Amino acid sequence: MGQIERKTAAEIAADAIQAELQAGRWTGTLPGTRILSLELGVSAPTISVALGILEKQGLLARGGERKAYRIRTSTSGPRETKKTNRMAAILTHANLGSLPHTTRRVIEETRTRLHRSGWRTEIRTFDFLHAKRPHRSWDKLVPTDQEVPLIAVFGRPAIAEWAEARGRRMIFLGGVTGNSSIPTVGVKSSFMVDEAMRRLTQLGHRRIVMPLCDRAPVFTDSLKDAMRGRLEDAGVAFVPNYHAPESEYLQPEVTWSMMESAFRLHPPTAIITLDWKEMVTVGCFLASRDLKVPRDVSLVVLNEQLEAEWFVPKLACFRFPTSRLAKALSNWVTGKELTIDSTKLRADFDEGESIARAAG
Repeated sequence: MGQIERKTAAEIAADAIQAELQAGRWTGTLPGTRILSLELGVSAPTISVALGILEKQGLLARGGERKAYRIRTSTSGPRETKKTNRMAAILTHANLGSLPHTTRRVIEETRTRLHRSGWRTEIRTFDFLHAKRPHRSWDKLVPTDQEVPLIAVFGRPAIAEWAEARGRRMIFLGGVTGNSSIPTVGVKSSFMVDEAMRRLTQLGHRRIVMPLCDRAPVFTDSLKDAMRGRLEDAGVAFVPNYHAPESEYLQPEVTWSMMESAFRLHPPTAIITLDWKEMVTVGCFLASRDLKVPRDVSLVVLNEQLEAEWFVPKLACFRFPTSRLAKALSNWVTGKELTIDSTKLRADFDEGESIARAAG
């Protein structure tokens, strides 16, 4: 098995800017650093590093102090413009910088692969994640050309229904399709919960808590089923309000309150979080109580995050098959057969140093 490629936020931003350059989006000079940082959802210093990467690659030239970077003419031209006359749209509910690290990696690798095949991509951002039904406004928020393939990141039944009613070609990168026939590419989170629970219960953990904030009911039900199965196999009754507390809101104070409730009832020996933001709050909560990881509490985060590399001790997490996901998406966009089977695709568990045998 080959090593997983790791990219910094600056490298991801450089890939995104390079794809737009080669698609002929800009001529002459680039937009300012502030504009690029807002569009890509990263900081201005990150954009500056990304532009330096592209300068070293010969794609950009400095315009002088306080002046925009100039685009070298070799990055575009009639031949390239003629080649990149097909477009795909990636729909997100939040800007790229707010998405999980693994999701950003899949998006940028997909864009790079599509560019090599003569496609350009646009990212359209609007909140379809919390919609209960299709919105007519979406007709104006996505490309009107019926031939443009649509990739919905963390899709939901409402946007699936919208796409099918209008005959739009759509695929989900993760999410919940409901009763629609929209294809999905992603790693099932229930597989990850099952694997994390298997390892934790084998280490003697029974008081395991997994906060579920701002997630679709169908999604949370699958996670709770996975958790329930492993606890019952270990001879423990699954108590939803304790083991998997839920809230409609994803906010630091909500996760903190969940931790306070759990510790008042039965102090957990292990905590699973779905993403890095929740893990940050959990880590702060444990520190406020002078609890050590993993001596007092074991931690697992499902979604790998670049910033998690700074967590000490090293966090147990899952490494996503980003290249396989990106290849599947780009193949679907270009009309090739979708050979990946999301019902069998799994992420690799990295045990890190944040889990240990339950005390006592």
